[in-house]
Amino acid sequence: MNLNNSHEERRRSIRVESILPLRLKTPDFDIVTSTRNISSVGAYCQTDKYVAPMTKLDITLILNHGYAQGSNVTGTKVKCRGVVVRTEQNENKYNLAVFFNDISESEKEKINKFIKSLLSLP
Repeated sequence: MNLNNSHEERRRSIRVESILPLRLKTPDFDIVTSTRNISSVGAYCQTDKYVAPMTKLDITLILNHGYAQGSNVTGTKVKCRGVVVRTEQNENKYNLAVFFNDISESEKEKINKFIKSLLSLP
């Protein structure tokens, strides 16, 4: 696990590398993928589909330890809305940076508790 919160970065929230199930939904598509890293204000993920910057998303995120893609998952569910702030092509995949622009304090606190639990692991 990497902690990406150096003084050189201008992030307001602690961001940790964590692979978590993630669903991005609009009226036009429904993508199931996983995060590469997460903070209480956003996530970074990879998709097979191009999603334009400024696309508004309904987001469902599952917070759990030891997620393996394709496994049955149980964990704490977080629901919020977000917007794509950056899309980068990486060969035939797309890396998306998503900002949580409509998230309740209780949902944000779930993410913060999850991050704190990761940071306390040996």
